[in-house]
Amino acid sequence: MQAGADRKTTGCLLAGAVVLVMAGFLRLISLGREGLWCDEAYTALMVQLPLPEMIQSLMRYDDAPPLFYMLQKLVVSCGGCSETALRLVPALSGIVAVFLLLIRWCKEERGQYCWAAIFLATTTYGVFYARQARSYGLLILLALLFILSAKDLLLKNRRGWAGPLLAMTGMLLCMTHHLGVVLILTSFLLWPLRKTRGLTLASWALWHLLPLAVWATWWAVSSSQLQTHAELNTWMGEFWKGHHLAAAPALSLGAFLPAVLPASLRAVALASPGEISPFWHILSALLGAGCLLAALVPRLPSALPRESGREIAIEATFLVIPLVALAAVSLILTPVYVLGRTDAIAYPAFVLLIGRGLTKLPRAAATGILIFWIALSIASLSPSYGLGSPGRAKGADRHLAEVLGKEGLAPDDWVIHSSLTAPSVEYYLRRNGVHHQSAWFPEVAGTNPAGVVPTPLDSLQTYLDQARALRQVLESALPQDGSVWILGLRGQRTQPGKDHRTDITRPLSAQEIGYPMSLLVYTLVGMEPITPVLSYRQDWVGGERILLRIPRNRWVPED
Repeated sequence: MQAGADRKTTGCLLAGAVVLVMAGFLRLISLGREGLWCDEAYTALMVQLPLPEMIQSLMRYDDAPPLFYMLQKLVVSCGGCSETALRLVPALSGIVAVFLLLIRWCKEERGQYCWAAIFLATTTYGVFYARQARSYGLLILLALLFILSAKDLLLKNRRGWAGPLLAMTGMLLCMTHHLGVVLILTSFLLWPLRKTRGLTLASWALWHLLPLAVWATWWAVSSSQLQTHAELNTWMGEFWKGHHLAAAPALSLGAFLPAVLPASLRAVALASPGEISPFWHILSALLGAGCLLAALVPRLPSALPRESGREIAIEATFLVIPLVALAAVSLILTPVYVLGRTDAIAYPAFVLLIGRGLTKLPRAAATGILIFWIALSIASLSPSYGLGSPGRAKGADRHLAEVLGKEGLAPDDWVIHSSLTAPSVEYYLRRNGVHHQSAWFPEVAGTNPAGVVPTPLDSLQTYLDQARALRQVLESALPQDGSVWILGLRGQRTQPGKDHRTDITRPLSAQEIGYPMSLLVYTLVGMEPITPVLSYRQDWVGGERILLRIPRNRWVPED
Protein backbone atom coordinates (compact mmCIF):
# COMPACT_ATOMS: atom_id res chain seq x y z
CA MET A 1 0.00 0.00 0.00
CA GLN A 2 2.89 2.31 0.80
CA ALA A 3 4.38 1.68 -2.65
CA GLY A 4 1.04 2.48 -4.25
CA ALA A 5 0.78 5.71 -2.25
CA ASP A 6 4.32 6.67 -3.24
CA ARG A 7 3.57 6.04 -6.90
CA LYS A 8 0.43 8.13 -6.62
CA THR A 9 2.37 10.98 -4.98
CA THR A 10 5.08 10.77 -7.63
CA GLY A 11 2.48 10.84 -10.39
CA CYS A 12 0.82 13.85 -8.80
CA LEU A 13 4.10 15.72 -8.57
CA LEU A 14 5.05 14.92 -12.16
CA ALA A 15 1.66 15.95 -13.51
CA GLY A 16 1.76 19.13 -11.45
CA ALA A 17 5.24 19.92 -12.72
CA VAL A 18 4.08 19.53 -16.34
CA VAL A 19 1.14 21.88 -15.78
CA LEU A 20 3.35 24.41 -14.00
CA VAL A 21 5.90 24.30 -16.82
CA MET A 22 3.11 24.91 -19.35
CA ALA A 23 1.89 27.87 -17.30
CA GLY A 24 5.39 29.32 -17.09
CA PHE A 25 6.13 28.73 -20.76
CA LEU A 26 2.95 30.43 -21.99
CA ARG A 27 3.48 33.39 -19.68
CA LEU A 28 7.22 33.96 -19.93
CA ILE A 29 8.22 32.99 -23.46
CA SER A 30 8.80 36.08 -25.65
CA LEU A 31 7.35 38.22 -22.86
CA GLY A 32 9.02 41.37 -24.14
CA ARG A 33 8.55 40.73 -27.84
CA GLU A 34 5.43 42.86 -28.28
CA GLY A 35 5.53 46.59 -27.80
CA LEU A 36 3.64 48.34 -25.04
CA TRP A 37 0.28 49.78 -25.89
CA CYS A 38 -1.40 52.79 -24.28
CA ASP A 39 -2.42 51.31 -20.90
CA GLU A 40 0.81 49.40 -20.39
CA ALA A 41 2.91 52.45 -21.18
CA TYR A 42 0.89 54.41 -18.63
CA THR A 43 2.13 51.86 -16.08
CA ALA A 44 5.70 52.35 -17.34
CA LEU A 45 5.58 56.12 -17.04
CA MET A 46 3.94 55.96 -13.62
CA VAL A 47 6.52 53.66 -12.03
CA GLN A 48 9.38 55.83 -13.27
CA LEU A 49 8.19 58.66 -11.01
CA PRO A 50 9.68 59.07 -7.53
CA LEU A 51 7.62 57.07 -5.04
CA PRO A 52 5.95 60.05 -3.27
CA GLU A 53 5.09 61.63 -6.62
CA MET A 54 3.76 58.32 -7.91
CA ILE A 55 1.45 57.87 -4.91
CA GLN A 56 0.25 61.47 -5.17
CA SER A 57 -0.42 61.07 -8.88
CA LEU A 58 -2.41 57.88 -8.30
CA MET A 59 -4.49 59.62 -5.65
CA ARG A 60 -5.25 62.63 -7.83
CA TYR A 61 -5.40 61.41 -11.41
CA ASP A 62 -5.88 57.65 -11.40
CA ASP A 63 -8.63 55.28 -10.32
CA ALA A 64 -6.46 52.58 -8.71
CA PRO A 65 -4.80 51.96 -5.34
CA PRO A 66 -1.00 51.73 -5.36
CA LEU A 67 -0.03 48.10 -4.58
CA PHE A 68 0.46 46.94 -8.17
CA TYR A 69 2.44 50.05 -9.06
CA MET A 70 4.65 49.65 -5.98
CA LEU A 71 5.47 46.07 -6.95
CA GLN A 72 6.13 47.21 -10.50
CA LYS A 73 8.42 49.95 -9.25
CA LEU A 74 10.39 47.41 -7.20
CA VAL A 75 10.90 45.17 -10.25
CA VAL A 76 11.78 48.09 -12.52
CA SER A 77 14.33 49.39 -10.03
CA CYS A 78 16.07 46.01 -10.16
CA GLY A 79 15.59 44.97 -13.79
CA GLY A 80 15.08 48.16 -15.78
CA CYS A 81 12.00 49.44 -17.57
CA SER A 82 11.93 47.06 -20.53
CA GLU A 83 8.76 45.39 -21.77
CA THR A 84 9.79 42.14 -20.08
CA ALA A 85 10.43 43.77 -16.70
CA LEU A 86 7.14 45.66 -16.83
CA ARG A 87 5.20 42.43 -17.46
CA LEU A 88 7.04 40.29 -14.93
CA VAL A 89 4.73 40.90 -11.94
CA PRO A 90 1.57 39.82 -13.82
CA ALA A 91 3.39 36.84 -15.36
CA LEU A 92 4.68 35.58 -12.02
CA SER A 93 1.26 36.20 -10.46
CA GLY A 94 -0.30 33.92 -13.05
CA ILE A 95 2.24 31.18 -12.41
CA VAL A 96 1.71 31.40 -8.63
CA ALA A 97 -2.07 31.18 -9.13
CA VAL A 98 -1.64 27.93 -11.06
CA PHE A 99 0.76 26.69 -8.38
CA LEU A 100 -1.83 27.34 -5.64
CA LEU A 101 -4.38 25.17 -7.45
CA LEU A 102 -1.82 22.40 -7.96
CA ILE A 103 -0.90 22.46 -4.25
CA ARG A 104 -4.60 22.05 -3.41
CA TRP A 105 -4.84 19.13 -5.78
CA CYS A 106 -1.84 17.34 -4.29
CA LYS A 107 -2.93 17.97 -0.69
CA GLU A 108 -6.63 17.19 -1.05
CA GLU A 109 -6.47 14.76 -4.02
CA ARG A 110 -9.47 16.41 -5.65
CA GLY A 111 -9.61 16.43 -9.42
CA GLN A 112 -11.41 19.78 -9.48
CA TYR A 113 -8.21 21.61 -8.66
CA CYS A 114 -6.17 19.74 -11.25
CA TRP A 115 -8.58 20.53 -14.07
CA ALA A 116 -8.91 24.12 -12.84
CA ALA A 117 -5.11 24.48 -12.80
CA ILE A 118 -4.84 23.23 -16.39
CA PHE A 119 -7.61 25.57 -17.52
CA LEU A 120 -6.03 28.58 -15.80
CA ALA A 121 -2.55 27.65 -17.02
CA THR A 122 -3.38 27.30 -20.71
CA THR A 123 -6.48 29.23 -21.76
CA THR A 124 -6.72 32.73 -23.16
CA TYR A 125 -8.02 34.97 -20.40
CA GLY A 126 -5.56 33.96 -17.69
CA VAL A 127 -2.57 33.91 -20.03
CA PHE A 128 -3.51 37.19 -21.73
CA TYR A 129 -3.60 39.22 -18.51
CA ALA A 130 -0.43 37.53 -17.29
CA ARG A 131 1.30 39.09 -20.32
CA GLN A 132 -0.01 42.64 -19.83
CA ALA A 133 1.71 45.30 -17.72
CA ARG A 134 -1.52 45.98 -15.86
CA SER A 135 -2.89 44.96 -12.48
CA TYR A 136 -5.38 42.28 -13.62
CA GLY A 137 -2.93 39.37 -13.41
CA LEU A 138 -2.18 40.26 -9.78
CA LEU A 139 -5.88 40.82 -9.13
CA ILE A 140 -6.72 37.30 -10.36
CA LEU A 141 -4.09 35.76 -8.05
CA LEU A 142 -5.30 37.65 -4.98
CA ALA A 143 -8.95 36.95 -5.75
CA LEU A 144 -8.20 33.23 -6.07
CA LEU A 145 -6.30 33.18 -2.77
CA PHE A 146 -9.13 35.09 -1.09
CA ILE A 147 -11.77 32.64 -2.32
CA LEU A 148 -9.74 29.62 -1.23
CA SER A 149 -9.21 31.18 2.21
CA ALA A 150 -12.93 31.88 2.55
CA LYS A 151 -13.72 28.27 1.66
CA ASP A 152 -11.23 27.00 4.25
CA LEU A 153 -12.64 29.24 6.95
CA LEU A 154 -16.23 28.25 6.21
CA LEU A 155 -15.85 24.52 5.59
CA LYS A 156 -12.84 23.15 7.49
CA ASN A 157 -12.86 22.24 11.16
CA ARG A 158 -9.18 23.11 11.56
CA ARG A 159 -9.08 26.59 10.18
CA GLY A 160 -5.54 27.49 11.28
CA TRP A 161 -4.32 30.48 9.34
CA ALA A 162 -7.41 30.73 7.14
CA GLY A 163 -8.80 33.75 9.02
CA PRO A 164 -5.61 35.86 9.07
CA LEU A 165 -4.90 34.83 5.46
CA LEU A 166 -8.40 35.91 4.45
CA ALA A 167 -7.91 39.29 6.11
CA MET A 168 -4.42 39.82 4.67
CA THR A 169 -5.46 38.82 1.16
CA GLY A 170 -8.49 41.08 1.41
CA MET A 171 -6.25 44.01 2.32
CA LEU A 172 -3.98 43.32 -0.64
CA LEU A 173 -7.03 43.02 -2.91
CA CYS A 174 -8.33 46.41 -1.83
CA MET A 175 -4.92 47.99 -2.36
CA THR A 176 -4.71 46.52 -5.87
CA HIS A 177 -8.14 47.49 -7.18
CA HIS A 178 -11.11 49.25 -5.60
CA LEU A 179 -13.42 46.48 -6.79
CA GLY A 180 -11.70 44.08 -4.43
CA VAL A 181 -14.22 45.37 -1.89
CA VAL A 182 -16.95 43.62 -3.90
CA LEU A 183 -15.35 40.23 -3.19
CA ILE A 184 -15.03 41.06 0.50
CA LEU A 185 -18.70 42.00 0.82
CA THR A 186 -19.67 38.91 -1.18
CA SER A 187 -17.65 36.75 1.19
CA PHE A 188 -19.26 38.32 4.25
CA LEU A 189 -22.69 37.24 2.97
CA LEU A 190 -21.55 33.59 2.93
CA TRP A 191 -21.46 33.17 6.72
CA PRO A 192 -24.73 31.12 6.77
CA LEU A 193 -22.95 28.49 4.63
CA ARG A 194 -20.41 27.70 7.36
CA LYS A 195 -20.01 23.99 8.13
CA THR A 196 -19.75 24.15 11.93
CA ARG A 197 -21.05 26.46 14.62
CA GLY A 198 -17.50 27.05 15.81
CA LEU A 199 -17.17 29.95 13.40
CA THR A 200 -18.90 32.84 15.13
CA LEU A 201 -20.30 35.83 13.36
CA ALA A 202 -17.99 38.06 15.40
CA SER A 203 -14.82 36.34 14.19
CA TRP A 204 -16.14 36.13 10.63
CA ALA A 205 -16.92 39.85 10.71
CA LEU A 206 -13.48 40.65 12.13
CA TRP A 207 -11.61 39.02 9.24
CA HIS A 208 -13.70 41.10 6.82
CA LEU A 209 -13.69 44.39 8.69
CA LEU A 210 -9.90 44.60 8.64
CA PRO A 211 -9.63 44.80 4.81
CA LEU A 212 -12.72 47.01 4.68
CA ALA A 213 -11.00 49.41 7.09
CA VAL A 214 -7.92 49.50 4.86
CA TRP A 215 -10.07 50.18 1.81
CA ALA A 216 -12.07 52.88 3.60
CA THR A 217 -8.86 54.60 4.70
CA TRP A 218 -7.50 54.71 1.16
CA TRP A 219 -10.90 55.85 -0.11
CA ALA A 220 -10.95 58.70 2.40
CA VAL A 221 -7.59 60.07 1.24
CA SER A 222 -8.29 59.54 -2.46
CA SER A 223 -12.01 60.20 -2.73
CA SER A 224 -11.66 61.74 -6.19
CA GLN A 225 -10.84 58.35 -7.70
CA LEU A 226 -14.48 57.40 -8.28
CA GLN A 227 -14.97 60.47 -10.46
CA THR A 228 -11.67 59.76 -12.19
CA HIS A 229 -12.85 56.22 -12.94
CA ALA A 230 -16.09 57.56 -14.41
CA GLU A 231 -14.18 59.98 -16.64
CA LEU A 232 -11.63 57.40 -17.78
CA ASN A 233 -14.35 54.88 -18.58
CA THR A 234 -16.67 57.14 -20.52
CA TRP A 235 -15.95 54.87 -23.49
CA MET A 236 -17.34 51.95 -21.50
CA GLY A 237 -20.50 53.90 -20.84
CA GLU A 238 -20.78 54.41 -24.59
CA PHE A 239 -20.43 50.65 -25.10
CA TRP A 240 -23.27 49.91 -22.70
CA LYS A 241 -25.55 52.35 -24.49
CA GLY A 242 -25.65 49.83 -27.32
CA HIS A 243 -25.57 46.69 -25.16
CA HIS A 244 -27.95 46.03 -22.31
CA LEU A 245 -26.34 45.74 -18.89
CA ALA A 246 -28.62 42.82 -18.06
CA ALA A 247 -26.55 40.78 -20.49
CA ALA A 248 -23.24 41.84 -18.94
CA PRO A 249 -22.74 38.78 -16.67
CA ALA A 250 -23.34 36.43 -19.61
CA LEU A 251 -20.91 38.44 -21.75
CA SER A 252 -18.29 38.14 -19.01
CA LEU A 253 -18.66 34.37 -19.03
CA GLY A 254 -18.04 34.57 -22.77
CA ALA A 255 -14.92 36.66 -22.17
CA PHE A 256 -13.64 34.07 -19.69
CA LEU A 257 -13.88 31.29 -22.29
CA PRO A 258 -11.56 31.04 -25.32
CA ALA A 259 -12.85 32.58 -28.55
CA VAL A 260 -16.48 33.02 -27.51
CA LEU A 261 -16.98 36.78 -27.90
CA PRO A 262 -17.07 38.06 -31.50
CA ALA A 263 -15.29 41.32 -32.33
CA SER A 264 -18.48 43.37 -31.95
CA LEU A 265 -18.76 42.36 -28.28
CA ARG A 266 -15.11 42.69 -27.25
CA ALA A 267 -15.33 45.99 -25.41
CA VAL A 268 -11.61 46.01 -24.61
CA ALA A 269 -8.47 44.48 -26.05
CA LEU A 270 -8.68 40.70 -25.69
CA ALA A 271 -6.71 38.09 -27.55
CA SER A 272 -8.76 36.43 -30.29
CA PRO A 273 -7.98 33.83 -32.98
CA GLY A 274 -8.61 36.21 -35.87
CA GLU A 275 -11.29 35.51 -38.42
CA ILE A 276 -12.79 32.11 -37.68
CA SER A 277 -16.15 30.52 -38.38
CA PRO A 278 -18.96 31.47 -35.98
CA PHE A 279 -19.32 27.73 -35.42
CA TRP A 280 -16.20 27.70 -33.23
CA HIS A 281 -17.47 30.62 -31.13
CA ILE A 282 -20.75 28.81 -30.57
CA LEU A 283 -19.09 25.46 -29.85
CA SER A 284 -16.77 26.99 -27.26
CA ALA A 285 -19.73 28.70 -25.57
CA LEU A 286 -21.78 25.49 -25.51
CA LEU A 287 -18.90 23.50 -24.03
CA GLY A 288 -18.43 26.15 -21.33
CA ALA A 289 -22.15 26.12 -20.55
CA GLY A 290 -22.04 22.34 -20.31
CA CYS A 291 -19.13 22.41 -17.87
CA LEU A 292 -20.85 25.00 -15.68
CA LEU A 293 -24.07 23.00 -15.73
CA ALA A 294 -22.18 19.85 -14.75
CA ALA A 295 -20.54 21.77 -11.90
CA LEU A 296 -23.80 23.18 -10.53
CA VAL A 297 -26.11 20.19 -11.02
CA PRO A 298 -25.06 17.04 -9.12
CA ARG A 299 -25.49 13.63 -10.73
CA LEU A 300 -27.25 12.14 -7.70
CA PRO A 301 -28.74 14.84 -5.47
CA SER A 302 -29.60 12.40 -2.70
CA ALA A 303 -26.01 11.18 -2.52
CA LEU A 304 -24.40 14.62 -2.60
CA PRO A 305 -22.54 15.37 0.64
CA ARG A 306 -23.78 18.49 2.37
CA GLU A 307 -20.32 20.02 2.46
CA SER A 308 -19.99 19.64 -1.31
CA GLY A 309 -23.31 21.42 -1.75
CA ARG A 310 -22.06 24.25 0.41
CA GLU A 311 -18.82 24.44 -1.57
CA ILE A 312 -20.68 24.64 -4.87
CA ALA A 313 -22.86 27.41 -3.47
CA ILE A 314 -19.78 29.34 -2.27
CA GLU A 315 -18.04 29.15 -5.64
CA ALA A 316 -21.22 30.06 -7.53
CA THR A 317 -21.81 33.04 -5.23
CA PHE A 318 -18.29 34.33 -5.80
CA LEU A 319 -18.97 34.14 -9.53
CA VAL A 320 -22.48 35.58 -9.73
CA ILE A 321 -22.65 38.30 -7.05
CA PRO A 322 -19.62 40.34 -8.27
CA LEU A 323 -20.90 40.31 -11.86
CA VAL A 324 -24.40 41.35 -10.81
CA ALA A 325 -23.01 44.01 -8.47
CA LEU A 326 -20.85 45.48 -11.24
CA ALA A 327 -23.87 45.65 -13.52
CA ALA A 328 -26.02 47.27 -10.83
CA VAL A 329 -23.42 49.92 -9.96
CA SER A 330 -22.88 50.67 -13.65
CA LEU A 331 -26.61 51.05 -14.14
CA ILE A 332 -27.23 53.21 -11.08
CA LEU A 333 -24.04 55.19 -10.43
CA THR A 334 -21.21 55.16 -12.95
CA PRO A 335 -19.74 52.77 -15.57
CA VAL A 336 -17.54 50.37 -13.62
CA TYR A 337 -18.41 47.21 -15.56
CA VAL A 338 -15.47 47.09 -17.95
CA LEU A 339 -16.24 43.92 -19.85
CA GLY A 340 -13.15 41.73 -19.86
CA ARG A 341 -11.31 43.73 -17.16
CA THR A 342 -13.06 44.66 -13.94
CA ASP A 343 -14.96 41.37 -14.08
CA ALA A 344 -11.58 39.71 -13.46
CA ILE A 345 -12.57 39.59 -9.77
CA ALA A 346 -15.08 36.86 -10.71
CA TYR A 347 -12.73 34.90 -12.95
CA PRO A 348 -11.13 32.69 -10.23
CA ALA A 349 -14.55 31.42 -9.14
CA PHE A 350 -15.31 30.67 -12.79
CA VAL A 351 -12.04 28.71 -13.03
CA LEU A 352 -12.97 26.65 -9.95
CA LEU A 353 -16.42 25.87 -11.35
CA ILE A 354 -15.00 24.90 -14.75
CA GLY A 355 -12.60 22.57 -12.95
CA ARG A 356 -15.49 21.07 -10.97
CA GLY A 357 -17.53 20.59 -14.14
CA LEU A 358 -14.68 18.90 -16.00
CA THR A 359 -14.22 16.53 -13.05
CA LYS A 360 -17.81 15.35 -13.38
CA LEU A 361 -17.47 14.62 -17.08
CA PRO A 362 -15.92 11.42 -18.47
CA ARG A 363 -12.16 11.87 -18.55
CA ALA A 364 -11.97 11.50 -22.33
CA ALA A 365 -14.63 14.17 -22.83
CA ALA A 366 -12.98 16.54 -20.35
CA THR A 367 -9.59 16.05 -22.00
CA GLY A 368 -11.06 16.68 -25.44
CA ILE A 369 -12.74 19.90 -24.28
CA LEU A 370 -9.51 21.20 -22.76
CA ILE A 371 -7.50 20.35 -25.88
CA PHE A 372 -10.05 22.25 -27.98
CA TRP A 373 -9.84 25.29 -25.67
CA ILE A 374 -6.05 25.17 -25.60
CA ALA A 375 -5.94 25.12 -29.40
CA LEU A 376 -8.22 28.17 -29.57
CA SER A 377 -6.13 29.91 -26.93
CA ILE A 378 -2.84 29.29 -28.72
CA ALA A 379 -4.39 30.59 -31.95
CA SER A 380 -5.57 33.70 -30.07
CA LEU A 381 -2.25 34.35 -28.35
CA SER A 382 0.01 33.42 -31.27
CA PRO A 383 0.88 37.02 -32.31
CA SER A 384 2.30 37.57 -28.83
CA TYR A 385 4.75 34.73 -29.49
CA GLY A 386 5.74 35.94 -32.95
CA LEU A 387 3.54 33.46 -34.82
CA GLY A 388 1.03 34.22 -37.55
CA SER A 389 0.35 37.68 -38.95
CA PRO A 390 2.82 40.24 -37.52
CA GLY A 391 0.17 42.93 -37.92
CA ARG A 392 -1.85 41.40 -35.10
CA ALA A 393 0.99 41.81 -32.62
CA LYS A 394 1.32 44.94 -30.50
CA GLY A 395 4.03 47.32 -31.63
CA ALA A 396 2.48 50.20 -33.56
CA ASP A 397 3.56 52.88 -31.10
CA ARG A 398 7.07 51.44 -30.77
CA HIS A 399 7.37 51.66 -34.55
CA LEU A 400 5.86 55.16 -34.54
CA ALA A 401 8.46 56.39 -32.04
CA GLU A 402 11.22 54.93 -34.23
CA VAL A 403 9.81 56.80 -37.24
CA LEU A 404 9.69 60.06 -35.29
CA GLY A 405 13.34 59.64 -34.33
CA LYS A 406 14.48 58.75 -37.84
CA GLU A 407 12.51 61.58 -39.43
CA GLY A 408 14.31 64.15 -37.29
CA LEU A 409 12.14 65.03 -34.29
CA ALA A 410 14.20 67.81 -32.65
CA PRO A 411 14.37 68.87 -28.99
CA ASP A 412 12.51 72.13 -29.76
CA ASP A 413 9.85 70.40 -31.89
CA TRP A 414 6.40 69.71 -30.50
CA VAL A 415 4.44 66.45 -30.62
CA ILE A 416 0.69 67.03 -30.43
CA HIS A 417 -1.08 64.00 -29.01
CA SER A 418 -4.69 62.93 -29.28
CA SER A 419 -6.38 60.24 -27.17
CA LEU A 420 -4.64 56.85 -26.96
CA THR A 421 -1.24 58.07 -28.18
CA ALA A 422 0.62 59.89 -25.41
CA PRO A 423 1.62 57.18 -22.89
CA SER A 424 3.03 54.64 -25.32
CA VAL A 425 4.63 57.02 -27.83
CA GLU A 426 6.12 59.12 -25.04
CA TYR A 427 7.48 55.99 -23.33
CA TYR A 428 9.34 54.89 -26.46
CA LEU A 429 10.56 58.37 -27.35
CA ARG A 430 11.97 58.73 -23.85
CA ARG A 431 13.55 55.28 -24.00
CA ASN A 432 15.09 56.08 -27.38
CA GLY A 433 16.51 59.34 -26.04
CA VAL A 434 14.47 61.49 -28.46
CA HIS A 435 13.91 64.83 -26.70
CA HIS A 436 10.94 67.02 -27.66
CA GLN A 437 8.02 69.09 -26.34
CA SER A 438 4.51 67.69 -25.90
CA ALA A 439 0.94 68.96 -25.88
CA TRP A 440 -2.56 67.51 -26.31
CA PHE A 441 -5.43 68.42 -28.57
CA PRO A 442 -8.17 68.70 -27.61
CA GLU A 443 -7.16 69.59 -24.07
CA VAL A 444 -9.29 66.84 -22.53
CA ALA A 445 -7.07 64.21 -24.22
CA GLY A 446 -4.38 65.10 -21.68
CA THR A 447 -6.56 64.18 -18.70
CA ASN A 448 -8.37 61.26 -20.32
CA PRO A 449 -5.73 59.69 -22.59
CA ALA A 450 -7.42 56.30 -22.90
CA GLY A 451 -11.09 57.23 -23.18
CA VAL A 452 -13.69 58.40 -25.63
CA VAL A 453 -14.83 61.82 -24.50
CA PRO A 454 -18.38 62.93 -25.37
CA THR A 455 -18.38 65.75 -27.91
CA PRO A 456 -20.00 68.86 -26.37
CA LEU A 457 -22.80 70.57 -28.28
CA ASP A 458 -20.64 73.67 -28.76
CA SER A 459 -17.58 71.61 -29.67
CA LEU A 460 -16.79 73.39 -32.94
CA GLN A 461 -16.25 76.78 -31.34
CA THR A 462 -14.76 75.26 -28.17
CA TYR A 463 -12.14 73.25 -30.04
CA LEU A 464 -11.44 76.06 -32.47
CA ASP A 465 -10.70 78.35 -29.54
CA GLN A 466 -8.40 75.69 -28.08
CA ALA A 467 -6.63 75.32 -31.43
CA ARG A 468 -5.99 79.05 -31.63
CA ALA A 469 -4.73 79.14 -28.05
CA LEU A 470 -2.40 76.22 -28.76
CA ARG A 471 -1.08 78.01 -31.86
CA GLN A 472 -0.19 81.01 -29.71
CA VAL A 473 1.72 78.73 -27.33
CA LEU A 474 3.57 77.15 -30.24
CA GLU A 475 4.41 80.51 -31.80
CA SER A 476 6.04 81.66 -28.57
CA ALA A 477 8.05 78.46 -28.05
CA LEU A 478 8.81 77.00 -31.48
CA PRO A 479 11.86 78.28 -33.40
CA GLN A 480 11.45 79.36 -37.02
CA ASP A 481 13.10 76.17 -38.28
CA GLY A 482 11.09 73.95 -35.94
CA SER A 483 8.16 71.65 -36.69
CA VAL A 484 4.93 70.48 -35.14
CA TRP A 485 4.27 66.75 -35.33
CA ILE A 486 0.57 65.90 -35.14
CA LEU A 487 -0.94 62.51 -34.36
CA GLY A 488 -4.48 62.20 -35.66
CA LEU A 489 -6.99 60.15 -37.61
CA ARG A 490 -8.10 60.15 -41.19
CA GLY A 491 -11.57 61.53 -41.60
CA GLN A 492 -13.08 58.18 -42.62
CA ARG A 493 -12.76 55.78 -39.72
CA THR A 494 -12.07 52.16 -40.51
CA GLN A 495 -11.68 48.92 -38.63
CA PRO A 496 -8.22 47.76 -37.49
CA GLY A 497 -6.32 46.26 -40.40
CA LYS A 498 -3.91 43.39 -40.71
CA ASP A 499 -0.76 45.51 -40.52
CA HIS A 500 -0.02 48.69 -38.61
CA ARG A 501 2.91 49.64 -40.89
CA THR A 502 1.08 51.25 -43.78
CA ASP A 503 2.95 53.15 -46.49
CA ILE A 504 2.80 56.94 -46.89
CA THR A 505 -0.15 57.98 -49.03
CA ARG A 506 -1.28 61.10 -50.89
CA PRO A 507 -1.41 64.61 -49.34
CA LEU A 508 -4.40 65.35 -47.12
CA SER A 509 -6.24 68.60 -46.52
CA ALA A 510 -7.71 69.55 -43.15
CA GLN A 511 -11.18 68.40 -44.19
CA GLU A 512 -9.84 64.89 -44.77
CA ILE A 513 -8.46 64.62 -41.22
CA GLY A 514 -10.59 63.34 -38.36
CA TYR A 515 -12.41 65.85 -36.16
CA PRO A 516 -11.40 67.66 -33.94
CA MET A 517 -7.69 67.41 -34.91
CA SER A 518 -8.75 68.79 -38.28
CA LEU A 519 -9.36 72.15 -36.56
CA LEU A 520 -5.77 72.35 -35.33
CA VAL A 521 -4.41 71.48 -38.79
CA TYR A 522 -6.71 74.12 -40.32
CA THR A 523 -5.56 76.69 -37.76
CA LEU A 524 -1.93 76.10 -38.76
CA VAL A 525 -2.06 75.62 -42.56
CA GLY A 526 -5.61 76.35 -43.63
CA MET A 527 -6.68 74.04 -46.45
CA GLU A 528 -3.15 73.46 -47.75
CA PRO A 529 -2.58 69.70 -48.26
CA ILE A 530 -0.02 67.97 -46.06
CA THR A 531 1.60 64.64 -46.93
CA PRO A 532 1.56 62.26 -43.94
CA VAL A 533 4.92 61.07 -42.67
CA LEU A 534 3.24 57.79 -41.75
CA SER A 535 -0.17 56.20 -42.09
CA TYR A 536 -0.72 53.33 -39.69
CA ARG A 537 -3.14 51.26 -37.61
CA GLN A 538 -2.75 51.42 -33.85
CA ASP A 539 -2.82 48.33 -31.67
CA TRP A 540 -6.39 47.13 -31.04
CA VAL A 541 -7.86 50.54 -31.92
CA GLY A 542 -10.15 51.26 -34.85
CA GLY A 543 -9.41 54.00 -37.35
CA GLU A 544 -6.54 54.74 -39.72
CA ARG A 545 -4.07 57.01 -37.93
CA ILE A 546 -1.67 59.48 -39.45
CA LEU A 547 1.50 61.28 -38.43
CA LEU A 548 1.82 64.79 -39.87
CA ARG A 549 4.89 67.01 -39.83
CA ILE A 550 4.10 70.71 -40.24
CA PRO A 551 7.19 72.96 -40.33
CA ARG A 552 6.61 76.43 -38.94
CA ASN A 553 7.60 78.01 -42.26
CA ARG A 554 4.50 76.41 -43.81
CA TRP A 555 2.04 77.99 -41.40
CA VAL A 556 -0.44 80.39 -42.93
CA PRO A 557 -1.16 83.77 -41.32
CA GLU A 558 -3.81 83.46 -38.66
CA ASP A 559 -7.10 84.93 -39.81
